[in-house]
Amino acid sequence: KQKKIVDRGVTEIVTPGLTTDNNLLSHKENNFLCALHYGEQNQIGLAFLDISTGEFLVSQGNNSQVQKLIQGFRPSEVIFAKANKSKFAKEFGDEYYHFLLDEWVFTEDYTQEMLFDHFEVTSLKGFGIHELHEGQIAAGAVLHYLKSTENNQLQHINAVQRIQLDEYMWLDRFTIRNLELVHSNHAIGIPLIDILDCTSTPMGGRLLRKWLLLPLIDLKEIRKRHDIVEIFFSEENTLESL
Repeated sequence: KQKKIVDRGVTEIVTPGLTTDNNLLSHKENNFLCALHYGEQNQIGLAFLDISTGEFLVSQGNNSQVQKLIQGFRPSEVIFAKANKSKFAKEFGDEYYHFLLDEWVFTEDYTQEMLFDHFEVTSLKGFGIHELHEGQIAAGAVLHYLKSTENNQLQHINAVQRIQLDEYMWLDRFTIRNLELVHSNHAIGIPLIDILDCTSTPMGGRLLRKWLLLPLIDLKEIRKRHDIVEIFFSEENTLESL
């Protein structure tokens, strides 16, 4: 038979923040892509997406708050506008893998249209992020990046959630490292997460890790969480069935 050249187009571009390969990911850790938008009045918008789970989180704040968010979520890739390359380098150096986008991507009209089209809505009030002007732009930039890398299987990304900055105690990377919360500083050391993690599912492991790195500060919410745990201790049948 006569051999013919087969036309093969790019079907998907994989980057550190967009991989879904089970062989490359830890099932009990999120793999976040982060978008940053440096806005007005020292406000920075940011969005985190774990494409493997569909978790899509948005927030905005000043430089200090954004640094703590990034240190807490530890994204595997950060995207931002080319014009902000020096700002990012000044704050984070080469600590995070990053990719630069054109400035026009981070415009309000374009990013809002991306969000409206994806979620099939005419307002973002239902998600509680309508007041986060800079955060919305960052979220729209994430969707643009997915589109530009031919990642089109996005039905599982069906909501976007606001990160409430005042709900958590923000631990910097030095605290996380010195307390050995998720990694030990010694070759034979055991981090705290390995002692606590008796979860049976990947999503349970990811949730426990998130709780460990983002401690609650509201006493009412802390007690609510404790009450739930107490129910499972007292209701053995419920625990076993689950």
